Amino acid sequence: MVNALGNDCATIWQNLIAGRTGIERRDSVPVAVANIFIKERQPRIDQLLFIALQEAIASAELDLPIPCSAIVIGSSRGYQREWELMLEGLYPIAQFPDLLSANLSAKVANWLGSQGSATTISTACASGNWAIAKGYELISSGASDLVIVGAVDSAITPLSMAGFRQLGVLARTGVYPFSREREGLGLGEGAAVLILEAGDRLKKTGYGQILGFGITNDAFHITSAGQDLISAQQAITNCLEQSGLTAGDIDYINAHGTATVNNDQMEAQLITQCFAHSPFVSSTKGATGHCLGATGVMEAIFCLLAIRDQII
Repeated sequence: MVNALGNDCATIWQNLIAGRTGIERRDSVPVAVANIFIKERQPRIDQLLFIALQEAIASAELDLPIPCSAIVIGSSRGYQREWELMLEGLYPIAQFPDLLSANLSAKVANWLGSQGSATTISTACASGNWAIAKGYELISSGASDLVIVGAVDSAITPLSMAGFRQLGVLARTGVYPFSREREGLGLGEGAAVLILEAGDRLKKTGYGQILGFGITNDAFHITSAGQDLISAQQAITNCLEQSGLTAGDIDYINAHGTATVNNDQMEAQLITQCFAHSPFVSSTKGATGHCLGATGVMEAIFCLLAIRDQII
């Protein structure tokens, strides 16, 4: 994993549990920028993804090449940063074919020598969650017994800032999820990679198990949740049923927790309705910023590390 808290899981985790934040004010708004060395003319999103990928491969003790693996990469904005630079004449237009979102999974496949399926998923801020679900499906269906699941976004750009400013959801001083004083979100960036293995391949390096997932949409609005929350409740019900769990089995929820007034209110209402026993709830976006499509895989790793160390 790489984000504004650090360039590897151990550093990020220690900074997170120490209560530190990667969010800082730039140009009068809070943002969380990753501190990485930038190679000229190489897309920033590729560099972030490669840093996370290298750590994941080493952590899982895998040897390259990995021809039998499948690849699933999630990203909300893809190469938007490079497109904006291209329009300003700061990036060569001849490279446009390399800046299509589908190339994210293709590049990972090339880096790893993977000859399995390679898929790029873009479902806004759920892209990382969708990538995990797709990886789980590939394994549970028998299509693959080893899947590289990643998510990445690097979109702290003029277009993104303008869009969120128009929505009126950017914070002014800081990011405070579920606080009465919450102001809004702060954009972040980064990447995270999980190695998914079938049960018979699972090594001692494993951190946890995926039991199931639930995905719905409310067919309501591009940025606001439907007020009745019925489809969101159904996603949770589907996940629990597929996982063989009850709501009472859930001890901790890493919430979306964007720190916008609307999201946190609706999400708190949803959790109250579905989990009457009041499990622990927190949002890590006060430390990482909102990393858009990369968020789902990052926060899955935070949950795995919380289980490992028994720390919330």
